[in-house]
Amino acid sequence: MRTGTLNNYVQWSKSWGGVRKCYEAKPTILVGGFSVKLEDMPIYPNVMAAGTLVCVDETAGVRSIVPLYTFKVKSIDSNAKKITVEKFETGSIAKVGMKLIVVGDDLSEAAENVATISEIDSSAADVDVLTVNAVTGITEGAVLAEAGSNSKVKVVPNALTYCDNLIADRDAYAMDIDAVWNCIDKPVLERRMPPLTASLKKALADNGCFFRFSNRK
Repeated sequence: MRTGTLNNYVQWSKSWGGVRKCYEAKPTILVGGFSVKLEDMPIYPNVMAAGTLVCVDETAGVRSIVPLYTFKVKSIDSNAKKITVEKFETGSIAKVGMKLIVVGDDLSEAAENVATISEIDSSAADVDVLTVNAVTGITEGAVLAEAGSNSKVKVVPNALTYCDNLIADRDAYAMDIDAVWNCIDKPVLERRMPPLTASLKKALADNGCFFRFSNRK
């Protein structure tokens, strides 16, 4: 499988589980590929990590996939309105203009507070520092998710990504991604994938996924 290192620290792998090997066994792929909008991908040379939450539409003629990017809060500077979030070897997934909410217990409920990213310091290898318009309601250790226009999570997930994905062809106008729904024989290592909450795990289970998550490294 193809692997690579970009921009000195960004790493990726097209093998199942990606460069961080978040699956302990090869997961079951949903049949066929799913088309993702290029604007929903991380900015090159950054990578969408294996195990990223996604919502797939298997409708014939549609077959689309939309990621739900999540972030673990490391620290907050309330005065400067800056949030420091964890970052993997796969690079930065935050974008200027992205709206973030704290993931709640009920994904169907709109969040009271929405933080909009105005600036990103991605100079460190293991964290990004996000400047936002407000940090109200955000606490250290919280899991943030990209929000839609309705102040709810952008999509309710029903699958995870199979491997690391990036826009390798800078002239590409379309891109397909594989999604997985089952890894029942061996655990999914959640410390090696974008952050989850109990409500996000419940959404996966409610949508027919079979994953056994483990907190071990």
